[in-house]
Amino acid sequence: MDKDNDLTIRQPVAAKPKIPPPSIFAKPFARSTDPGVVQLLTEDEQAALIAISRVVEFRRHTVIYPEGGRSRFVYNVISGVAETYCLLPDGERRVSSFLFPSDLLGLSENGEYVATAQALTPLTAYKMPFEDLARLVRRDPDLDVVFLCKLCHELRQAERHTVTAIHNDARARVAGFILWLWRSEVTALTDDTTVTLPMLRHDIADYLGLSTEAISRALHQLETGGLIQRRGPRALQLLNIQELRRAAREI
Repeated sequence: MDKDNDLTIRQPVAAKPKIPPPSIFAKPFARSTDPGVVQLLTEDEQAALIAISRVVEFRRHTVIYPEGGRSRFVYNVISGVAETYCLLPDGERRVSSFLFPSDLLGLSENGEYVATAQALTPLTAYKMPFEDLARLVRRDPDLDVVFLCKLCHELRQAERHTVTAIHNDARARVAGFILWLWRSEVTALTDDTTVTLPMLRHDIADYLGLSTEAISRALHQLETGGLIQRRGPRALQLLNIQELRRAAREI
Protein backbone atom coordinates (compact mmCIF):
# COMPACT_ATOMS: atom_id res chain seq x y z
CA MET A 1 0.00 0.00 0.00
CA ASP A 2 1.32 3.45 -0.91
CA LYS A 3 1.91 5.82 1.93
CA ASP A 4 2.74 9.52 1.73
CA ASN A 5 5.71 10.37 3.95
CA ASP A 6 5.65 14.13 3.60
CA LEU A 7 5.63 15.94 6.93
CA THR A 8 3.77 19.12 6.12
CA ILE A 9 1.47 20.28 3.36
CA ARG A 10 1.06 24.01 2.88
CA GLN A 11 -2.02 25.22 1.09
CA PRO A 12 -2.49 27.22 -0.97
CA VAL A 13 0.98 27.35 -2.55
CA ALA A 14 0.27 30.72 -4.18
CA ALA A 15 -0.17 32.30 -0.74
CA LYS A 16 3.47 31.64 0.16
CA PRO A 17 5.47 34.31 -1.70
CA LYS A 18 8.72 33.36 0.03
CA ILE A 19 8.67 29.93 -1.58
CA PRO A 20 10.56 30.09 -4.89
CA PRO A 21 8.61 28.96 -7.95
CA PRO A 22 9.26 25.61 -9.61
CA SER A 23 12.55 25.58 -11.47
CA ILE A 24 14.24 23.22 -13.90
CA PHE A 25 17.85 23.90 -14.83
CA ALA A 26 19.70 22.13 -17.64
CA LYS A 27 21.88 22.79 -20.63
CA PRO A 28 19.53 23.61 -23.52
CA PHE A 29 19.47 21.77 -26.84
CA ALA A 30 20.07 24.93 -28.86
CA ARG A 31 23.39 26.76 -28.96
CA SER A 32 23.56 29.34 -26.18
CA THR A 33 25.86 32.19 -25.20
CA ASP A 34 25.77 30.75 -21.68
CA PRO A 35 27.76 27.47 -21.59
CA GLY A 36 26.30 26.48 -18.22
CA VAL A 37 22.87 25.35 -17.11
CA VAL A 38 19.97 27.75 -17.54
CA GLN A 39 16.43 28.07 -16.21
CA LEU A 40 14.15 26.36 -18.73
CA LEU A 41 10.74 27.31 -17.30
CA THR A 42 8.94 30.50 -18.27
CA GLU A 43 6.87 32.38 -15.70
CA ASP A 44 3.67 31.03 -17.27
CA GLU A 45 4.97 27.48 -17.06
CA GLN A 46 5.98 28.00 -13.44
CA ALA A 47 2.47 29.28 -12.63
CA ALA A 48 0.90 26.28 -14.38
CA LEU A 49 3.03 23.86 -12.33
CA ILE A 50 2.19 25.67 -9.09
CA ALA A 51 -1.52 25.29 -9.91
CA ILE A 52 -1.25 21.48 -9.86
CA SER A 53 1.24 21.23 -6.98
CA ARG A 54 1.41 21.04 -3.23
CA VAL A 55 4.48 22.06 -1.24
CA VAL A 56 5.64 19.23 1.00
CA GLU A 57 8.44 18.85 3.55
CA PHE A 58 10.40 15.76 4.53
CA ARG A 59 12.54 15.16 7.58
CA ARG A 60 16.15 14.09 7.17
CA HIS A 61 16.46 10.39 6.22
CA THR A 62 12.75 10.10 5.39
CA VAL A 63 11.88 7.83 2.47
CA ILE A 64 10.05 9.93 -0.12
CA TYR A 65 8.91 6.89 -2.09
CA PRO A 66 10.05 3.24 -2.24
CA GLU A 67 11.47 1.26 -5.12
CA GLY A 68 8.58 -0.61 -6.72
CA GLY A 69 5.98 1.72 -5.23
CA ARG A 70 3.14 3.03 -7.37
CA SER A 71 4.36 6.11 -9.24
CA ARG A 72 1.72 8.70 -8.48
CA PHE A 73 3.81 11.86 -8.06
CA VAL A 74 6.73 13.80 -9.50
CA TYR A 75 8.71 16.08 -7.20
CA ASN A 76 10.58 19.29 -8.00
CA VAL A 77 13.09 19.98 -5.23
CA ILE A 78 12.93 23.47 -3.69
CA SER A 79 15.55 23.05 -0.96
CA GLY A 80 17.56 20.22 0.53
CA VAL A 81 19.27 17.16 -0.93
CA ALA A 82 17.94 13.70 -1.72
CA GLU A 83 19.39 10.48 -3.03
CA THR A 84 17.97 7.59 -5.01
CA TYR A 85 19.19 4.04 -4.56
CA CYS A 86 18.44 0.46 -5.53
CA LEU A 87 19.05 -2.80 -3.72
CA LEU A 88 20.98 -5.34 -5.78
CA PRO A 89 20.03 -9.06 -5.70
CA ASP A 90 22.79 -9.73 -3.13
CA GLY A 91 21.36 -7.03 -0.85
CA GLU A 92 24.05 -4.46 -1.67
CA ARG A 93 22.81 -0.88 -1.75
CA ARG A 94 23.76 1.17 -4.83
CA VAL A 95 23.20 4.93 -4.90
CA SER A 96 22.11 5.95 -8.39
CA SER A 97 21.84 9.73 -8.03
CA PHE A 98 21.97 12.75 -5.75
CA LEU A 99 19.25 15.36 -6.26
CA PHE A 100 19.55 19.06 -5.45
CA PRO A 101 17.27 22.12 -5.66
CA SER A 102 15.67 22.41 -9.14
CA ASP A 103 16.07 18.67 -9.77
CA LEU A 104 13.19 16.29 -10.46
CA LEU A 105 12.34 13.14 -8.52
CA GLY A 106 10.00 10.39 -9.65
CA LEU A 107 11.63 8.27 -12.38
CA SER A 108 9.28 5.36 -13.03
CA GLU A 109 8.66 2.43 -15.34
CA ASN A 110 5.37 0.62 -15.97
CA GLY A 111 3.72 2.63 -13.22
CA GLU A 112 6.33 1.88 -10.54
CA TYR A 113 9.24 3.89 -9.15
CA VAL A 114 12.54 2.39 -10.32
CA ALA A 115 14.47 3.36 -7.18
CA THR A 116 13.94 4.42 -3.59
CA ALA A 117 14.19 8.17 -2.98
CA GLN A 118 15.29 9.39 0.44
CA ALA A 119 15.90 12.85 1.89
CA LEU A 120 19.51 13.27 3.03
CA THR A 121 18.73 16.63 4.62
CA PRO A 122 15.46 18.35 5.53
CA LEU A 123 13.87 18.69 2.10
CA THR A 124 11.10 20.82 0.61
CA ALA A 125 9.61 20.08 -2.79
CA TYR A 126 6.71 20.71 -5.12
CA LYS A 127 4.64 17.52 -5.26
CA MET A 128 2.87 17.14 -8.62
CA PRO A 129 0.36 14.36 -9.36
CA PHE A 130 1.63 12.50 -12.41
CA GLU A 131 -1.77 12.46 -14.12
CA ASP A 132 -2.19 16.23 -13.71
CA LEU A 133 1.34 16.79 -14.99
CA ALA A 134 0.70 14.55 -18.01
CA ARG A 135 -2.44 16.53 -18.91
CA LEU A 136 -0.53 19.80 -18.54
CA VAL A 137 2.29 18.62 -20.79
CA ARG A 138 -0.18 17.49 -23.45
CA ARG A 139 -1.68 21.00 -23.48
CA ASP A 140 1.72 22.73 -23.59
CA PRO A 141 4.22 21.16 -26.03
CA ASP A 142 6.91 23.65 -24.93
CA LEU A 143 6.71 22.25 -21.42
CA ASP A 144 7.15 18.79 -22.88
CA VAL A 145 10.42 19.99 -24.45
CA VAL A 146 11.54 21.34 -21.05
CA PHE A 147 11.16 17.94 -19.42
CA LEU A 148 12.83 16.22 -22.38
CA CYS A 149 15.75 18.65 -22.17
CA LYS A 150 16.13 17.97 -18.44
CA LEU A 151 15.95 14.22 -19.04
CA CYS A 152 18.69 14.42 -21.67
CA HIS A 153 20.81 16.57 -19.35
CA GLU A 154 20.54 13.94 -16.61
CA LEU A 155 21.27 11.17 -19.12
CA ARG A 156 24.49 12.91 -20.15
CA GLN A 157 25.48 13.20 -16.49
CA ALA A 158 24.75 9.51 -15.92
CA GLU A 159 26.83 8.53 -18.94
CA ARG A 160 29.79 10.56 -17.68
CA HIS A 161 29.42 8.98 -14.26
CA THR A 162 29.39 5.48 -15.78
CA VAL A 163 32.52 6.15 -17.83
CA THR A 164 34.25 7.58 -14.76
CA ALA A 165 33.32 4.61 -12.60
CA ILE A 166 34.47 2.07 -15.19
CA HIS A 167 37.77 3.59 -16.27
CA ASN A 168 39.06 5.54 -13.27
CA ASP A 169 40.70 4.51 -10.02
CA ALA A 170 39.44 5.62 -6.60
CA ARG A 171 41.49 8.83 -6.54
CA ALA A 172 40.21 9.90 -9.97
CA ARG A 173 36.60 9.04 -9.10
CA VAL A 174 36.68 11.07 -5.89
CA ALA A 175 38.39 14.00 -7.63
CA GLY A 176 35.70 13.95 -10.33
CA PHE A 177 32.93 13.79 -7.73
CA ILE A 178 34.34 16.82 -5.89
CA LEU A 179 34.53 18.77 -9.15
CA TRP A 180 30.93 17.80 -9.99
CA LEU A 181 29.73 19.20 -6.66
CA TRP A 182 31.82 22.35 -7.11
CA ARG A 183 30.38 22.99 -10.56
CA SER A 184 26.83 22.48 -9.43
CA GLU A 185 25.12 25.84 -9.16
CA VAL A 186 22.78 24.46 -6.52
CA THR A 187 25.42 23.16 -4.12
CA ALA A 188 25.86 25.26 -0.96
CA LEU A 189 29.05 27.22 -1.51
CA THR A 190 30.56 29.37 1.22
CA ASP A 191 32.95 30.90 -1.29
CA ASP A 192 34.24 30.20 -4.80
CA THR A 193 36.35 27.19 -3.82
CA THR A 194 34.66 25.69 -0.76
CA VAL A 195 32.32 22.75 -1.32
CA THR A 196 29.95 21.44 1.33
CA LEU A 197 29.11 17.73 1.37
CA PRO A 198 25.45 17.16 2.29
CA MET A 199 25.86 13.39 2.01
CA LEU A 200 27.76 10.99 4.29
CA ARG A 201 30.92 9.21 3.24
CA HIS A 202 29.15 5.88 2.82
CA ASP A 203 26.65 7.55 0.46
CA ILE A 204 29.53 8.77 -1.69
CA ALA A 205 31.08 5.29 -1.57
CA ASP A 206 27.83 3.67 -2.72
CA TYR A 207 27.51 6.19 -5.55
CA LEU A 208 31.08 5.76 -6.79
CA GLY A 209 31.15 1.99 -6.34
CA LEU A 210 33.91 2.14 -3.73
CA SER A 211 34.36 1.25 -0.08
CA THR A 212 34.31 3.95 2.60
CA GLU A 213 37.96 3.09 3.27
CA ALA A 214 38.80 3.79 -0.38
CA ILE A 215 37.01 7.15 -0.16
CA SER A 216 39.04 8.05 2.95
CA ARG A 217 42.32 7.04 1.28
CA ALA A 218 41.51 9.03 -1.85
CA LEU A 219 40.63 12.15 0.16
CA HIS A 220 43.88 11.75 2.10
CA GLN A 221 45.87 11.45 -1.14
CA LEU A 222 44.23 14.54 -2.60
CA GLU A 223 44.86 16.48 0.59
CA THR A 224 48.51 15.44 1.02
CA GLY A 225 49.02 16.25 -2.66
CA GLY A 226 47.92 19.84 -2.02
CA LEU A 227 44.78 19.65 -4.16
CA ILE A 228 42.19 19.99 -1.39
CA GLN A 229 41.98 20.78 2.31
CA ARG A 230 39.33 19.29 4.56
CA ARG A 231 37.53 21.80 6.75
CA GLY A 232 35.57 19.53 9.05
CA PRO A 233 33.61 16.40 8.07
CA ARG A 234 31.32 18.17 5.58
CA ALA A 235 33.43 20.83 3.84
CA LEU A 236 36.36 20.84 1.41
CA GLN A 237 38.53 23.72 0.26
CA LEU A 238 39.73 23.36 -3.33
CA LEU A 239 43.37 24.46 -3.40
CA ASN A 240 44.39 23.61 -6.97
CA ILE A 241 41.50 23.17 -9.39
CA GLN A 242 43.74 22.59 -12.41
CA GLU A 243 45.55 19.71 -10.71
CA LEU A 244 42.25 18.39 -9.38
CA ARG A 245 41.00 18.24 -12.97
CA ARG A 246 44.17 16.40 -13.89
CA ALA A 247 43.63 13.94 -11.03
CA ALA A 248 40.08 13.36 -12.32
CA ARG A 249 41.57 12.69 -15.78
CA GLU A 250 39.65 15.55 -17.34
CA ILE A 251 42.82 16.97 -18.89
